[in-house]
Amino acid sequence: MIDGLVIKGVASRYKVDTADGIVTSYARGKLKIDGEIRVGDKVGVEKQGKDFVIAKVYERKNALIRPYVANVDVCFIVIAPVPAPDFMLVDKIIVNARMNGIEPVLLINKTDIADESFVKCTESDYQGVLDVIATSAKTKLNKDKIFEKTKGKTACLAGQSAVGKSSLLNMLTGTESQETGGLSKKTERGKHTTRQSEILVVSGARIIDTCGFSMLELPENFRPQELVYYYDEFAPYAGKCRFRTGCTHIKEPDCAVKDAVESGKISKNRYERYCVLYNELNEKWRKRYEQS
Repeated sequence: MIDGLVIKGVASRYKVDTADGIVTSYARGKLKIDGEIRVGDKVGVEKQGKDFVIAKVYERKNALIRPYVANVDVCFIVIAPVPAPDFMLVDKIIVNARMNGIEPVLLINKTDIADESFVKCTESDYQGVLDVIATSAKTKLNKDKIFEKTKGKTACLAGQSAVGKSSLLNMLTGTESQETGGLSKKTERGKHTTRQSEILVVSGARIIDTCGFSMLELPENFRPQELVYYYDEFAPYAGKCRFRTGCTHIKEPDCAVKDAVESGKISKNRYERYCVLYNELNEKWRKRYEQS
C-alpha cells in the first residue's frame, strides 16, 4: 500500500499525490458506496491490474461539509462588495471552522471596486473576532499577508459564488489555472465556476479551491446553548453577567454582553445575527423533541 493525499475528486475518480507521483485512483468497495472521500484526505492506495484503488482513508483531524474538505488548518472566508455579502453565512462558517479546530480568516476581496466604508464597517464588525485581510485579485493587495497565513499549512477558500475565490487563487499561484466567472445578469447572483475541490501547492502551502455555496446549516446535534462558546468577543464580558453560567445573552436581565453591545464594545450587527441564529437553533431543538 502506498500512502498519499487526495488533491482532486471528480465523480468516482480521485487524483492522489504519492511519493511515486500523482496517480488517478478509484474508491474500493464500501468507500465507493459511502462516498466518504474528501479532498485533503490522507489515504492508502493499492495497484489492482492497471488501476489504482483507494483502500483506506486515514483518521482525519477535521472535516467540513461545506466546503467538502478534510484536514484543513486555515479557512479563508471570502466576501466582496458584489454579490452582496451574506454575513449570516460568514458567521456560520466561523462557527463551523472553530468547531473543527480550524482558524477562520476573513478576506474582503474586490477592494478595487469597494466603497471604503464597506471595508471599514466589515473590519469594525469583526474586530476581535478573527483576522480580516482586505485584498484584491486584480491589484494583489496584501498578497503577502495571505501567504503568511498559509506557510506550511493546508488552507481552503470558502464563500458565495462570484466573490472571486478562483481569481484569488490565480493571483496566489501566478497562473490562470482556475476558471473564473461573474454575476448572472438575470439573477445578480454568483455563477458557479469551480465544480470540484482541488488542492494547489503554492510556496509550501496547500490551498484548496472550492465550489461556492449560499446555504450552510450547523450540525443537527448542535445545542443552542453551545453557540455562545464560538463568539470570542463575548468572552471578556460573559463572566460579569448576573447569571454567569447559563446566560444565553438573549433575554436575561443584567447581561454584561448586552450592555457591551449597547455601548458599542461588541458589534451590534454580529450580536443581532447571533440572536437570530440562536433562536433558529432553539426552534429546531424544540421541534426535534416534540417529534420524538
